[in-house]
Amino acid sequence: MRHTGLKPLLRVAGALTDPTRVRVLMVLREGELCVCELCDILRVTQSTLSTHLRVLRDAGMVDSRREGKWAYYRLSASTPEVLEFLQARFRDSLEGFAPLRADRTRWQKRLALRDAGGCCVGSLPGNVCSKPSKR
Repeated sequence: MRHTGLKPLLRVAGALTDPTRVRVLMVLREGELCVCELCDILRVTQSTLSTHLRVLRDAGMVDSRREGKWAYYRLSASTPEVLEFLQARFRDSLEGFAPLRADRTRWQKRLALRDAGGCCVGSLPGNVCSKPSKR
């Protein structure tokens, strides 16, 4: 028996099985962010973030656009509804998850660096995303 009609549901469910992807979604609830902003806020490397964004994009939960050298990500149209349900159902778990609180603080600081509403600095020196690779 084939369950092809379940693929979208299973992709979304699978996308929500990783704490970093949940963090990405919760940060994007606040609005569109570029990859370097997401790296700095979440304290992950660009390659790690790219993997998580691909899963979220394949699940139809995030959309992207390019503007110059920046790639911006935002929640897809149906995702806020899913996140509202999850936040209502799992409020205590989400509020007790310390990384989400830290993400929120870093989000506020990072957005203060924007120029004309867009990213203008790339990854900040000293953050995970800007460290040179060890080769």
